[in-house]
Amino acid sequence: MDGTGVPMVKKETADRPGKTAGQSAIPRGQAGLRVHAIHWDEEGYAIRDPDSTTYTGAIECAETFGKRIYWRPGNALESRRLKVVLGDGPNGIWNLADLHFPGAIQIVDLYHAREHLWKLARALHPNDQVQQKRWMMYHQNRLDKGRIEKL
Repeated sequence: MDGTGVPMVKKETADRPGKTAGQSAIPRGQAGLRVHAIHWDEEGYAIRDPDSTTYTGAIECAETFGKRIYWRPGNALESRRLKVVLGDGPNGIWNLADLHFPGAIQIVDLYHAREHLWKLARALHPNDQVQQKRWMMYHQNRLDKGRIEKL
């Protein structure tokens, strides 16, 4: 699940509040979701069930988008024991996941997890790029190898 801003002309954002109080929105929100089921082969490799993939996307607020993605009875994925939401990390995604995919494992995608690590490195070692890079080499290795508990 991911959301982004789509550049719009002023008349399209005139009635929408911006991130800063008293200012109108510059981009409008767009959200996208891909859902599919997987199973594992005899060797433990994940295989996507080809008939289970669905996509949706819209320019709308998170609440409205949440209604679009609601897990409906009869959904091809309803019977799956394990549900996972992969997202880029903002609270809005996890709030939607909690509401519409209760009990799902929530995972920050690797690109954004690395981005969050860099923010932490900069906060821990401000004005010291050598220490930031050293810290990142050590901790990104843990992230890349899936050693999340140690990280």
